[in-house]
Amino acid sequence: MDTSDFLQADDIYKVILVPSAVDKGFKTDDEIEKFIGVDSAGRQGRYYRLAAEKFGLVFNENNLSTLTVEGQNFVALEDNSSKINFIANIMHRTELFSQAIKYLGGANPKPSLTDLKDWFVQRYPGSENTAERRFSTFEKYLRATRFI
Repeated sequence: MDTSDFLQADDIYKVILVPSAVDKGFKTDDEIEKFIGVDSAGRQGRYYRLAAEKFGLVFNENNLSTLTVEGQNFVALEDNSSKINFIANIMHRTELFSQAIKYLGGANPKPSLTDLKDWFVQRYPGSENTAERRFSTFEKYLRATRFI
């Protein structure tokens, strides 16, 4: 795993807006950022687009995003609950989240949040300080998808 596997987009509910943005013609990181309601000169738009890309919902080339087939199916979902469940299923296919889900489900007793954080920090390929920030995002995703 490399650092790009550890998502920087800290609000999963904004990640689920990215495919809708792309579907409505908001294709650059700046445009996506405006659609999802953040303002950082495109930086946050890039983080959220990258998260949607990691989940296989969009494809990006030369800062122009397009929906994947999976992204088209995602956009067709009616509500946020269905979209979060869709993301939860995708998480099983991503290296970091699938390992975490196995770790959480396979241990008896169930790992504490401190145990999970230690597990995460050991896998993060960058500094411990950055790992702490990434863990916060990671935890939010696991909570939103009800894995913890």
